[in-house]
Parts: sequence; structure tokens; C-alpha cells
Amino acid sequence: MITAKSESAKEISKVYHIKQKDFKEHTKIKTFKANQSVIEAGFIYAGNVIPLIKFQVSPSKPVGGRRRHYTKVSVMKGNGKKELIHAYIANLGKYDTGIFERLTSKRETSQQLYGPSAAHMMGNINVYDHISEKAQETFDERLEHEIERILSGYRGGW
Repeated sequence: MITAKSESAKEISKVYHIKQKDFKEHTKIKTFKANQSVIEAGFIYAGNVIPLIKFQVSPSKPVGGRRRHYTKVSVMKGNGKKELIHAYIANLGKYDTGIFERLTSKRETSQQLYGPSAAHMMGNINVYDHISEKAQETFDERLEHEIERILSGYRGGW
């Protein structure tokens, strides 16, 4: 199941504009491993939504000056950048640097914008199929190895 964890980050970074480190940082993965009584394994992905600043953003840092700078974002590879007209990049203290949008005309009412969660990204059919295939491959290899060990006379626990 360790293979599934590492493969998921690699595959997500191939499909989405996100670094493997950022994906892993916002992901909780629970694995179920095979044992003597149950010969099956699995994994569950959970996590919070990922801040939009972690994806491909232009400009990537806060921009000062009087000229208006529109923020452009691309979440999935292969899709163009979407222009967020009312969004701006700032470091508002309690948050890290992020992409924000005002809810009202008051200064205090800014809301950070987020991209998809780890579970949502794993729901992409291309990503899911690839990871399922790799996990099944690894599971089959390990199962065959354990069977060979038992047949060759190893009597220890699994």
C-alpha cells in the first residue's frame, strides 16, 4: 500500500498543476493491509480543500502599485488559465500567502479561494485507474512472495 501512496502523488502531479509535496501535505491516507485472516488491502483518501495558490498561479506573489493585475489560475494540466477578475494575492496575517476575494466592500471581509480536495482529485478516472492498477500489481507481487516463502518451509507469522 506504500506504493499506492507514492504513486498517487506522482499521478496527481501529472494531471494537476500541483507539487507532490503540496498534495501530500493536504492529504490524509488511511490504508488497510492484508493479514493472516484477511487477504485484501485498500486505501481511503481524505483531506481538506487545497488553497488555490498551491496550483499554477500568475502572478505568484503579491503585486503592489496602481496598475491592476488580474490573477490567472490553472488547476488541471491541459486546460488554459482562468482569469479571476475580482481576486487578488495577499498575505493577510492569519493565513499564509493566498488568493483572496472580497465578499463586501469592507476591508475585513475577504475570503480565501480554494481548489479541489485530495479526495476529489483522486476521483479523476485516469488517476484512479492508474493507482488501482499499480496497487493491484504490488499486492499480487507481495502475495506471490509470501506464498513462495511458506512453500519453501518458512513457518513464521505473516
